[in-house]
Amino acid sequence: MSLATIPPGVPHRFFVEFDTDEVCPFPFTDDPVVILFFASWAFSADFGGQHELGDAAMHLKRRLNIDLKPILKYADRDFESELDRRELERSWQPAIALAACVREIAAHIEAPDEMLAPLIAGYEHLAPRLRELAAMCDWATARNARVRMNFDLREPDERRRTPRTVEPR
Repeated sequence: MSLATIPPGVPHRFFVEFDTDEVCPFPFTDDPVVILFFASWAFSADFGGQHELGDAAMHLKRRLNIDLKPILKYADRDFESELDRRELERSWQPAIALAACVREIAAHIEAPDEMLAPLIAGYEHLAPRLRELAAMCDWATARNARVRMNFDLREPDERRRTPRTVEPR
């Protein structure tokens, strides 16, 4: 399994893994946690979450007909139960689907319509991270590798919930 790289000095909070031993040559050039932030608000918007990124996601989904399911498939790598561990394993997905999803989101963020523009103001760093993720997924697709997105929000000195936590490489 290989892991996407992020710049030195950036806390490891959001992880992109590939089920290949080859090292992905495409790194994130800045903190990719904004992808997790967007995905989290997109997920919570269906349950009443209130945030401009959740509203942006709903606009992308409902008005622009973008299938957001691939970007919503992620899990916590600091699992505390067998159910959580299985959820982490179920978060593997075809890289081609995630690439298409994030590329389409990025295109709309880069050229937003009048409804989307005010919702994404201040999140100009999202589209470049989505483009980087798409390039990683294209690379994985060429190798018939799947991709898995996961996160770890613990502070560096915080104890794990379980000794079975997946460790970053």
